Amino acid sequence: MDSRDERLAENQRTFRHANERLGELADVQDGQRIPFLCECADIACLGRVEASVGEFDVIHEDPYRYFVLSGHLRIDGEKILEQNDRYDVVSKEAL
Repeated sequence: MDSRDERLAENQRTFRHANERLGELADVQDGQRIPFLCECADIACLGRVEASVGEFDVIHEDPYRYFVLSGHLRIDGEKILEQNDRYDVVSKEAL
């Protein structure tokens, strides 16, 4: 992986870590959607993904899966696993 892709992957990990903290702090009813940060590779992204804490947890059971807004920056080699009207679930190989 080149240095650009490494930097983009670090951006994604930063967003994911922030979302994990948000999910821990959220005081919501089961199934209620909250605005998580888009976990695309663009460090300047201000997008929000509407998802429940349960959806977030299921997607992130695999440490190589992220949710991003459709059309947002992805790293070479990422594959779209799922798409819906709110977000795409992408997967990357282990770094």
